Amino acid sequence: MNVYVFGLGHIGLPMAVWIALKGHTVTGIDINQNQIKSIREGNVAICEHHKGKHIACIAKDLLESNRLRIQDTFYRFDAYPAVFIITVGIADRPDGTQDVSPIQQVVETILPTLVDGDLLLFKTTMIPGTIDTAVIPKIQVMNKKIYVAYSPETISETAAFYELEYNERILSAMDEDSYNIAESFLKGLTDSPIHRASAIKVAETVKVVQNIARDVNIALINEISEFALELGIDIHELRKLVNTHPRVDLLESGPGVGGYCLPNALKYLQLALPDAKQKEMLLMNTARTQNDHRPIKIVHLAAKILKTYGKDIKNSKFAVIGLAMKDYCADYRYSPALEIVKHLLKEGAEIRAFDPLIPDFVVHQSNSYTEAIHLADCIIIAAKQENITFDPIEISQAMNKPAIVVDTRNALEPHPDILLYKV
Repeated sequence: MNVYVFGLGHIGLPMAVWIALKGHTVTGIDINQNQIKSIREGNVAICEHHKGKHIACIAKDLLESNRLRIQDTFYRFDAYPAVFIITVGIADRPDGTQDVSPIQQVVETILPTLVDGDLLLFKTTMIPGTIDTAVIPKIQVMNKKIYVAYSPETISETAAFYELEYNERILSAMDEDSYNIAESFLKGLTDSPIHRASAIKVAETVKVVQNIARDVNIALINEISEFALELGIDIHELRKLVNTHPRVDLLESGPGVGGYCLPNALKYLQLALPDAKQKEMLLMNTARTQNDHRPIKIVHLAAKILKTYGKDIKNSKFAVIGLAMKDYCADYRYSPALEIVKHLLKEGAEIRAFDPLIPDFVVHQSNSYTEAIHLADCIIIAAKQENITFDPIEISQAMNKPAIVVDTRNALEPHPDILLYKV
C-alpha cells in the first residue's frame, strides 16, 4: 500500500522511515526544500537511531532502494487507495496565537486527488474540535467513500523508533468504517495496544491534556526545588524519597519546559473554550507562567550567588552547557537554555555556550566544551548530551575561583572545590 506522510520534521521523518521499514512504499512531503535536500544528502539534523544506525543513513538507504520517496510538492503516483498521514503541526503567529492554516493547506492539497478507499490519518496535536470543523465537512460533501481518523502521536525526540513500536495508541474516527480501516492499518505496523475514543474531539483533547499534565507536574517539581534550595535540601534526594510513596510520582526538576508541544498545550485547550471559561483555569495558567519564568529565575539565582562572592553578573563569564530543549536531544524549539542565554545577555554577561547537537546559527557557541568552561565564573548546566562528560575535577581546575556551578539537570557530582547548586 502507498503511504503519504505530510511533514518530515522530528515526528514525520521517523514515522515515514519506520513505516517504510515495515514494508510499505512511503512518500514523504515537506515544503521545506532545505529539509528535502538534507534528507537526500544523508545529513539530516534529527537525533534518532534505529538498531545503532542514524536516521539519516536509514533514510538514504530507503531512498536508494525506492522504498522511500520525498517531495517538496505533493504528487500522487497512482489511483489505488492509499493512506495519507498528516504530521504537519499548528503554527505560531507573530502575535503568539495559533494558526491552523498549515493543516488546512495539506487537506486542500489532498482533496482533489482522493479516490474511493483513501484514509486520512491525522497525527498532529490539535485544538479540540479542529477535525470536526475544518476537515470532516469537506469530506462529507464529496461523492466518494473517504475514511478519516485521528491517532495523536506521542513519541519523544531521540526515542522515536522505540516509541513508535511500543507506545500505546489512542484512535478515533469519523465513522465505524473509518475506525476499522485505520485500526487495521495501525495494527499492521505494530501490535501495541489501541484504545478507542468515542469521538475525534475526545482523542484531540486527550493529547492536549496529556501535555498539560506534564506541564503542570514540571511546574510543581520546579517550585519544590526552589524552596528545597532555600532549606538547604538536595532536591534530587528529596524527590527520590518522596517517590517511595506508592501514589506519588514527582518528575525531575529542570531549567523550564521546552519543545513545541508542552508550552503550547494550554493555548490549544483555551482556543476550544469560551473566554470566560479560560479565565477559570487557574492551576493550568499558573503552571504555565511558572514554567515560562523558570529560566529567568535560574539567571537571578546565578546573579545572587555571584554577588555573594563579590562578583557582578555584568561582565561575568558564563558557560551555558547544553542548549537543547531537553537532555540527549537535537531539538531546540522553545528551549529554556536559549531563554537563559537571552536573559544573561540582557544582564551584560559574557556567554560561552556549547552543545554539540545544536547548530551554531541558533546562538554563537564556543568550539568545544573545554573552551566554553575555561576561566568561567559560573557554569549553568541546562541539558545533558551523550558526548559531554561533566568531570568535577576538570571543571574545578578550568574555572575561575570560586568555581560556581548551577546544575539544572543533576549532571554533576559534588566536589570540595566546586560551589554546586542543584535546582
